[in-house]
Amino acid sequence: MKIRFGHYTSTSAVNTILTSSQLSTVTSLTSISSTSSSSTSSTSISSTSSSSTTSTTSSATSATSFTSTSSTSSSSTSATSSTSTSSTSTTATTTTTTTTTTTTATTVNCLASGAITHAPGGQGGESVLYTFDQTPNDSYGNYNAVPVNNPKYISPGYNGRGYAIRLLSNQSQYLTIANYMDFYNTSLTVEAWIYPLAVLTSTTSYVDMVIYAQTNTTTQYQYMWMMLKNGKSYGTFFYDDISGSTTFQVNRWQHIALTYDYATTTQVVYINGVVDGTNTLAPPCLITSGIQTIGSYPPIYNGGFFNGYIDQLEILFNRAKTSAEILDDATLVGYYSMDCLSYPSWDSGPNQITGVAVGLTSGDGGRVGQSYLFNTTSSYFQITGLVLLGQSYSPFSFAMWIRPIISVTSGGTILHVSSNANGTGWCIPFIGLSSQGEILALGYDGRSTVQVTGPGLVVGQWVHIVETFSPLNGIRLYINGILYGQTNAFVYNASGVPMAATLGQSLKGTGCLHGGIQIGNYRGEIDEFYIYSRELSQMDITTLANP
Repeated sequence: MKIRFGHYTSTSAVNTILTSSQLSTVTSLTSISSTSSSSTSSTSISSTSSSSTTSTTSSATSATSFTSTSSTSSSSTSATSSTSTSSTSTTATTTTTTTTTTTTATTVNCLASGAITHAPGGQGGESVLYTFDQTPNDSYGNYNAVPVNNPKYISPGYNGRGYAIRLLSNQSQYLTIANYMDFYNTSLTVEAWIYPLAVLTSTTSYVDMVIYAQTNTTTQYQYMWMMLKNGKSYGTFFYDDISGSTTFQVNRWQHIALTYDYATTTQVVYINGVVDGTNTLAPPCLITSGIQTIGSYPPIYNGGFFNGYIDQLEILFNRAKTSAEILDDATLVGYYSMDCLSYPSWDSGPNQITGVAVGLTSGDGGRVGQSYLFNTTSSYFQITGLVLLGQSYSPFSFAMWIRPIISVTSGGTILHVSSNANGTGWCIPFIGLSSQGEILALGYDGRSTVQVTGPGLVVGQWVHIVETFSPLNGIRLYINGILYGQTNAFVYNASGVPMAATLGQSLKGTGCLHGGIQIGNYRGEIDEFYIYSRELSQMDITTLANP
């Protein structure tokens, strides 16, 4: 399958991402039938009562083109029951300078080859990709695998769609690869999404769960393995090994990667895109032939069986991906450039998540390239199956350029998040406009919305908006690359199921909790939309705000 997100732990975290009911589609590798995953129930959140907002005011000076605003109160509503609850709001004021900009329409090349900028493999090297979408084959057809002991596919995979492969250690399930991959004296990258059903540790001996192994069966001490050893990431070319320091979690999708740079003799292991161990004195892999396996050691070693799900296994030889590339692979959920109306669902990120565009036209020229114009009551853009956005332990970030074209005091939903594709279920507009024309960023703590109130927007002007969340820092709102305001730390009370993100309106979710956002259709342009499964840093945000 294809796609991504990261991890964080909170006291109310939902520990199991995909329940047995969600993973209802199970097909045999030897007898595959096309079915879809079962629907899951979700908690419905609706507006039932209102109460006063507690507002904390901070100040910030920004060289952005906004009008000065003052703190305003907004109403909040309770979730699920009729008991009134309060919403925490943080409001900031800003000193601004208004400037006038002129946008000229730009013709953008919409060739398919130019739309995908973060395709698997990146730039250089030969890529092998196992999506495990009801097939054990390499997506490029060069290194097809063969299942052993009848492992099964499960649906959905880590991105809320497609499939992953389930390997059970008590049934000695694994895959073999016949065609030899040449790692001799070269750089390499191995990465995958894994969902351990168990994490094995021992104080007296090593306990291994192999993800990918290449082993020379005739020459001693020649192999290349990536695995979990005592629950931590581990890569080795025999004694030239590297181990991570972070233990992987049970019943949770996580990203693991191993890279080796031949020029610098450096091995690196990663967990969820973050460096977890480095060996700068590692001689290269010397294996010249052997057996390749996924999910276990080769039969001559008889063990190391992985117990869980594996998805999106990518092997890249002749190149070590950079730390920035691994971070994107693990946490860039989707990137939509909004350049090509003829292919509105294109995701230029590493996952190519298909979106849905309804009632959109090209804008007058985007902030970067082209943009999408939301100018009717039916206009929206939607991405579904966002697994980690539905988990309380996962941080997130949204970034985009917007340019309103009508009075901002009409309000409008810019980004709506819901457990149902029609906008209902667990549902909150995460970004929108108040009746005063202010930009608001929202979250949910299980009782009420938590929000940051930003500046009033100016019709016809491009504005860069970023909302980030982490349990440590709460909601933060950045305007044109500058931190405008933030909430206190809180625990994000997520739905526990894959979510939909809708741009432009709330669809049928008009009765959802909405804090100070005036529910309605957003009228204007949107460009360069990003979804991340991590809290973006100030450096990240500065880069996005200055294309």
